[in-house]
Amino acid sequence: MTSLLLILSLAVPASCQGVDEARGKYDAGDFNGAATLYAKALERSPRDPVLHYDLGNALFKAGHLGQAIASYQRAFDIRPRDPDIRYNLGFALKRAGEELRPEGTPPALFALFTLLSERELAGLQWLLCWLALSLGCVYVLKPARREDLFSPVVVAAALWAATGLWWGSRWLLEPDERGVIVKPTAELRSGPGHNFGVSFTAPEGRRVQILSESAGWLEIGIPKEGAKGWLAADAVEKI
Repeated sequence: MTSLLLILSLAVPASCQGVDEARGKYDAGDFNGAATLYAKALERSPRDPVLHYDLGNALFKAGHLGQAIASYQRAFDIRPRDPDIRYNLGFALKRAGEELRPEGTPPALFALFTLLSERELAGLQWLLCWLALSLGCVYVLKPARREDLFSPVVVAAALWAATGLWWGSRWLLEPDERGVIVKPTAELRSGPGHNFGVSFTAPEGRRVQILSESAGWLEIGIPKEGAKGWLAADAVEKI
């Protein structure tokens, strides 16, 4: 019997065992302990949106608002249509004085813009590219079938152009490097060092754009306020 139990325990992946232990700690109110175990599980499965979401929940309960938002944002980037991920990210952002949907953006437009993840959108765009080019080749090489193929070629080309525009818009509007402020208060300075004056104070949890790096300092931009300055690198968690 002992041998059978040992075999069964070895058959369960270590990552599953770690996640179960993390959930147990979360249910028991040990949110920091749960966060530590979820973070270890993510080292093995870095693109698991559920683990990012669970880590965000544990960090939020533990009082680490900035780190929680970073985890929720990673989960949202991978699985943007998940209502729980979307809700918790929006809720945490409100605590940081920010909205998930940019001010002035119509809800329907924002929902459409974020309907697909970056990888899904890129995959769809290339799939439609292949389809449009394949139909176009048949249209050119098979004159007898041009009448039947004209509409499919036009539709495929239009969809390819639309998704290409969508993909390009995401590429232009979303920063290449992003981060979240994880310190209770972050003083933006006019240069990379404590000898430079403070130009702006940003709250924990504010999402930022990373512009450049220099000797342990990050030059960041804060879209909500339109502010720009330098922060110590440990004040920002990169996404």
